Amino acid sequence: MDFFTKINIQVSSIQITHKDKLLLMGSCFTENIGNQLKQYQFPGNINPFGIIYHPVSIFGNLKKVMDKNVYTENELLQHNELYLSLDHHGQFSGTDKNEVLTNINTTIEKAHTDFNAAKFIIITLGTAFVYKHLAQDRVVANCHKIPNTAFEKRLLSIDEIKAAFNAVKTQLKDKTILFTVSPVRHWRDGAVENQRSKSILIESIHQLIAENSNCFYFPAYELMMDELRDYRFYAEDMLHPNAVAVKYIWQRFAETYFSEQTQQINAQLEKIHLLLQHRIKNADTQAQAAFEQKVQTTIAVFKSKHPDIELGF
Repeated sequence: MDFFTKINIQVSSIQITHKDKLLLMGSCFTENIGNQLKQYQFPGNINPFGIIYHPVSIFGNLKKVMDKNVYTENELLQHNELYLSLDHHGQFSGTDKNEVLTNINTTIEKAHTDFNAAKFIIITLGTAFVYKHLAQDRVVANCHKIPNTAFEKRLLSIDEIKAAFNAVKTQLKDKTILFTVSPVRHWRDGAVENQRSKSILIESIHQLIAENSNCFYFPAYELMMDELRDYRFYAEDMLHPNAVAVKYIWQRFAETYFSEQTQQINAQLEKIHLLLQHRIKNADTQAQAAFEQKVQTTIAVFKSKHPDIELGF
């Protein structure tokens, strides 16, 4: 007797290797997958605008990366003593206007270089709800705790999402686009509204896939909702996947997009990672010296076998 339904995901013809550069943009789940890729030494750039949830801003920000957009002080707002960008996550806000602009523009410049080198663009959509800033008459990426009277909230349509992608797709023709929908539920919108939002995102993506041969979908949302539906796979807020869930979804991602050789390399990197996490108890002992020598030897052997992989440790 089976006690849970397993989603059948076919091994993709698209294979990611450690030589392939990636650019990841989107919701907080982008950070989860991005951190796993980073741990296993895949070269990539993660969320150059910070965590962004809805497709209009994600695609719009991607356009700014591709065009190497330069922000000026006229594009910043000041709220609660902080200078901020309505296109960016709060991590880019600060009390010094020049520092904020420098950080924003330096990050975009690096992301532009990384985009040009990237083979894969991974985009995670979180919600179809958007907020329009009334004074500027435009949809924003982040409200930055500005009073809600300054915004109008609404639900995007499938046509609007497709139009936002179509506005940038010409510059993406030589890239492979992997879409996912974040498994994080946006509970503040309401249970029914969250489902409507996720449904719009999923249908929009599948229409884009049908119309664009370089677009693909990985079912992270479905894995969480079906295979990991038990609350033991959630964090304390009962909304975000916990570390076990993220690791499982990563495992299914690896099975889908990594060759057997790539997975073997990952296994070797996992052993190195575990060695580096070893706690030093008695630093001056022969046993500790021998262990440290073992770590260095293991890393040296890996480098000799895989000279093209740039290690971040």
